[in-house]
Amino acid sequence: MTGGSKFKVSKFDGHGNFRLWQTRVKDLLAQQGIQKGLHAKKPKGMEDNDWQDLQERAAGTIRLCLADEVMYHAMHLKSADEIWKKLESQFMSKTLTIKLYLKQRLYELKMQEGTDLGQHVNIFNQVVTDLASLEVKIEDEDKEMILLCTLLLGLSTALASWHSSIA
Repeated sequence: MTGGSKFKVSKFDGHGNFRLWQTRVKDLLAQQGIQKGLHAKKPKGMEDNDWQDLQERAAGTIRLCLADEVMYHAMHLKSADEIWKKLESQFMSKTLTIKLYLKQRLYELKMQEGTDLGQHVNIFNQVVTDLASLEVKIEDEDKEMILLCTLLLGLSTALASWHSSIA
């Protein structure tokens, strides 16, 4: 990767996946070499001026990744650590709702009639990936069983329909 590489992080508007956005912003801060700006205390051996500069750059980067309606929660805060904690307190509870929604979606998923198998597996993987981004761990064996059940539900419906059509 060259030094001039630029990455774009979608602005968080309060409605998307906060945890996923947060991970991307941390990656952006790391790419810019200012991730230590998220620390509450100045690292040992760092000059006060360098710490102040690091804090301003990290806070500015985070604010640039916020939509206007969320910016109001952070614009009065000075440090990246303060902004980070404020956003977490404001939007992490919504993450619990998203987890519940995604888990429900995963366990109620079934292959629809006429759906391509590859398309169904992609939908399944998307839900599993979304849950993983929220730090929900699903063991590989459980993923396999859940996927098999989603296929069997669709298959049993198709077989019942086929059986009734030939009877």
